[in-house]
Amino acid sequence: DDLPSFDRNNMAGQPASLPPPTTTDDLLSLDVLSADTIADTVERRFASRQNATWVGEILLTLNPWAPRGSDASADDAVLLEDYTQGATSPHVFAVAAAAHAELAAGKQYIVVSGESGAGKTECAKSVLKFIAQLEEEAPLPALLLATSPLLEAFGNASTGRNSNSSRFGKLIEVHYSSASASASASSS
Repeated sequence: DDLPSFDRNNMAGQPASLPPPTTTDDLLSLDVLSADTIADTVERRFASRQNATWVGEILLTLNPWAPRGSDASADDAVLLEDYTQGATSPHVFAVAAAAHAELAAGKQYIVVSGESGAGKTECAKSVLKFIAQLEEEAPLPALLLATSPLLEAFGNASTGRNSNSSRFGKLIEVHYSSASASASASSS
Protein backbone atom coordinates (compact mmCIF):
# COMPACT_ATOMS: atom_id res chain seq x y z
CA ASP A 1 0.00 0.00 0.00
CA ASP A 2 2.96 2.34 0.46
CA LEU A 3 4.05 1.94 -3.16
CA PRO A 4 3.26 4.90 -5.40
CA SER A 5 0.96 4.25 -8.30
CA PHE A 6 1.77 5.16 -11.88
CA ASP A 7 -1.02 6.12 -14.26
CA ARG A 8 0.08 6.07 -17.91
CA ASN A 9 -2.78 8.42 -18.77
CA ASN A 10 -1.88 10.88 -16.02
CA MET A 11 1.75 11.80 -16.53
CA ALA A 12 1.48 14.91 -14.30
CA GLY A 13 1.72 12.67 -11.25
CA GLN A 14 -1.72 13.43 -9.86
CA PRO A 15 -3.13 10.69 -7.58
CA ALA A 16 -4.41 7.85 -9.74
CA SER A 17 -7.86 6.41 -9.30
CA LEU A 18 -8.33 2.67 -9.54
CA PRO A 19 -9.62 1.46 -12.90
CA PRO A 20 -12.46 -1.01 -13.23
CA PRO A 21 -11.46 -4.58 -12.27
CA THR A 22 -9.60 -6.45 -14.98
CA THR A 23 -8.25 -9.91 -15.54
CA THR A 24 -5.67 -9.02 -18.20
CA ASP A 25 -3.04 -11.67 -18.78
CA ASP A 26 -0.21 -9.06 -18.84
CA LEU A 27 0.23 -6.70 -15.91
CA LEU A 28 2.10 -4.24 -18.14
CA SER A 29 -1.14 -3.60 -20.03
CA LEU A 30 -2.77 -2.09 -16.93
CA ASP A 31 -3.44 1.63 -17.24
CA VAL A 32 -2.69 2.12 -13.56
CA LEU A 33 0.27 0.26 -12.06
CA SER A 34 0.01 0.16 -8.29
CA ALA A 35 0.28 -2.46 -5.60
CA ASP A 36 -3.53 -2.50 -5.41
CA THR A 37 -4.18 -2.98 -9.15
CA ILE A 38 -1.47 -5.61 -9.48
CA ALA A 39 -2.71 -7.56 -6.45
CA ASP A 40 -6.34 -7.24 -7.63
CA THR A 41 -5.52 -8.52 -11.12
CA VAL A 42 -3.42 -11.45 -9.89
CA GLU A 43 -6.06 -12.32 -7.27
CA ARG A 44 -8.89 -12.26 -9.83
CA ARG A 45 -6.91 -14.43 -12.25
CA PHE A 46 -6.05 -16.90 -9.47
CA ALA A 47 -9.72 -17.05 -8.39
CA SER A 48 -10.64 -17.98 -11.97
CA ARG A 49 -8.04 -20.79 -11.94
CA GLN A 50 -5.52 -18.82 -14.00
CA ASN A 51 -2.46 -19.03 -11.77
CA ALA A 52 -0.03 -17.50 -14.29
CA THR A 53 0.21 -13.88 -15.40
CA TRP A 54 2.67 -12.13 -17.70
CA VAL A 55 4.71 -9.14 -16.58
CA GLY A 56 6.07 -8.32 -20.02
CA GLU A 57 8.31 -11.29 -20.83
CA ILE A 58 8.41 -12.47 -17.21
CA LEU A 59 5.98 -15.13 -16.06
CA LEU A 60 4.52 -14.73 -12.57
CA THR A 61 2.93 -17.91 -11.27
CA LEU A 62 1.18 -18.74 -8.03
CA ASN A 63 1.26 -22.26 -6.64
CA PRO A 64 -2.38 -23.41 -6.48
CA TRP A 65 -1.57 -25.72 -3.54
CA ALA A 66 -3.92 -28.33 -4.92
CA PRO A 67 -3.44 -31.73 -6.51
CA ARG A 68 -3.56 -31.60 -10.29
CA GLY A 69 -6.07 -34.41 -10.55
CA SER A 70 -6.21 -37.65 -12.46
CA ASP A 71 -6.47 -35.95 -15.88
CA ALA A 72 -3.24 -33.92 -15.48
CA SER A 73 -1.36 -35.97 -18.10
CA ALA A 74 -4.16 -35.50 -20.64
CA ASP A 75 -4.27 -31.76 -19.86
CA ASP A 76 -0.49 -31.54 -20.31
CA ALA A 77 -0.70 -33.33 -23.66
CA VAL A 78 -3.24 -30.77 -24.91
CA LEU A 79 -1.17 -27.87 -23.56
CA LEU A 80 2.03 -29.25 -25.06
CA GLU A 81 0.32 -29.40 -28.45
CA ASP A 82 -1.10 -25.86 -28.06
CA TYR A 83 2.25 -24.33 -27.15
CA THR A 84 4.19 -26.18 -29.86
CA GLN A 85 1.69 -24.57 -32.26
CA GLY A 86 2.44 -21.06 -30.94
CA ALA A 87 -0.01 -20.39 -28.10
CA THR A 88 1.10 -17.38 -26.03
CA SER A 89 -1.21 -17.32 -23.02
CA PRO A 90 0.65 -17.23 -19.68
CA HIS A 91 2.12 -20.66 -18.97
CA VAL A 92 5.57 -22.11 -18.30
CA PHE A 93 5.32 -23.91 -21.66
CA ALA A 94 5.12 -20.49 -23.39
CA VAL A 95 8.39 -19.48 -21.69
CA ALA A 96 10.04 -22.73 -22.79
CA ALA A 97 8.71 -22.35 -26.34
CA ALA A 98 9.99 -18.78 -26.63
CA ALA A 99 13.44 -19.70 -25.29
CA HIS A 100 13.68 -22.69 -27.63
CA ALA A 101 12.57 -20.60 -30.61
CA GLU A 102 15.24 -17.98 -29.88
CA LEU A 103 18.14 -20.45 -29.70
CA ALA A 104 19.32 -19.40 -33.16
CA ALA A 105 19.86 -15.88 -31.79
CA GLY A 106 22.18 -17.15 -29.05
CA LYS A 107 22.14 -18.52 -25.55
CA GLN A 108 18.82 -18.64 -23.73
CA TYR A 109 18.32 -18.73 -19.97
CA ILE A 110 15.27 -19.50 -17.89
CA VAL A 111 15.49 -18.51 -14.24
CA VAL A 112 13.03 -20.19 -11.88
CA SER A 113 12.86 -18.46 -8.52
CA GLY A 114 10.58 -18.46 -5.51
CA GLU A 115 10.24 -19.26 -1.85
CA SER A 116 10.19 -22.74 -0.38
CA GLY A 117 7.24 -24.70 -1.70
CA ALA A 118 6.55 -22.24 -4.52
CA GLY A 119 6.77 -24.96 -7.18
CA LYS A 120 10.23 -24.30 -8.61
CA THR A 121 11.05 -27.99 -9.09
CA GLU A 122 7.72 -28.67 -10.81
CA CYS A 123 8.22 -25.61 -13.02
CA ALA A 124 11.71 -26.77 -14.07
CA LYS A 125 10.31 -30.23 -14.81
CA SER A 126 7.62 -28.63 -17.00
CA VAL A 127 10.26 -26.75 -18.99
CA LEU A 128 12.19 -29.98 -19.55
CA LYS A 129 8.98 -31.83 -20.42
CA PHE A 130 8.17 -29.24 -23.08
CA ILE A 131 11.68 -29.29 -24.57
CA ALA A 132 11.65 -33.10 -24.57
CA GLN A 133 8.36 -32.97 -26.50
CA LEU A 134 9.92 -30.64 -29.09
CA GLU A 135 12.97 -32.86 -29.45
CA GLU A 136 11.50 -36.33 -29.64
CA GLU A 137 14.62 -37.55 -31.48
CA ALA A 138 17.03 -36.09 -28.88
CA PRO A 139 16.95 -38.00 -25.60
CA LEU A 140 18.87 -35.47 -23.45
CA PRO A 141 15.98 -33.36 -22.08
CA ALA A 142 14.00 -36.53 -21.36
CA LEU A 143 17.02 -38.05 -19.58
CA LEU A 144 17.41 -34.91 -17.44
CA LEU A 145 13.74 -35.15 -16.58
CA ALA A 146 14.18 -38.78 -15.59
CA THR A 147 17.11 -37.96 -13.26
CA SER A 148 15.16 -35.36 -11.31
CA PRO A 149 13.78 -37.82 -8.71
CA LEU A 150 17.30 -39.10 -8.05
CA LEU A 151 18.62 -35.58 -7.41
CA GLU A 152 15.61 -34.77 -5.26
CA ALA A 153 16.43 -37.75 -3.04
CA PHE A 154 19.60 -35.99 -1.87
CA GLY A 155 19.19 -33.11 0.53
CA ASN A 156 15.42 -32.75 0.52
CA ALA A 157 13.55 -32.23 3.77
CA SER A 158 10.02 -31.95 5.02
CA THR A 159 8.72 -28.47 5.84
CA GLY A 160 5.36 -27.18 6.99
CA ARG A 161 4.41 -26.42 3.38
CA ASN A 162 6.22 -29.08 1.42
CA SER A 163 6.96 -32.69 2.31
CA ASN A 164 9.77 -32.82 -0.28
CA SER A 165 11.43 -29.40 -0.09
CA SER A 166 14.82 -28.92 -1.77
CA ARG A 167 17.69 -27.91 0.47
CA PHE A 168 19.95 -26.88 -2.38
CA GLY A 169 20.04 -24.83 -5.56
CA LYS A 170 19.95 -26.60 -8.88
CA LEU A 171 21.48 -25.71 -12.22
CA ILE A 172 20.25 -27.56 -15.28
CA GLU A 173 22.08 -26.93 -18.54
CA VAL A 174 21.15 -28.14 -22.00
CA HIS A 175 23.75 -27.34 -24.66
CA TYR A 176 22.86 -27.19 -28.34
CA SER A 177 24.97 -27.94 -31.39
CA SER A 178 22.46 -26.20 -33.65
CA ALA A 179 19.35 -24.10 -33.15
CA SER A 180 17.17 -27.11 -32.49
CA ALA A 181 19.25 -30.15 -31.53
CA SER A 182 20.51 -30.66 -27.99
CA ALA A 183 24.09 -32.00 -27.87
CA SER A 184 24.89 -32.30 -24.16
CA ALA A 185 23.30 -31.69 -20.81
CA SER A 186 24.17 -31.52 -17.14
CA SER A 187 22.42 -31.10 -13.84
CA SER A 188 24.19 -29.99 -10.68
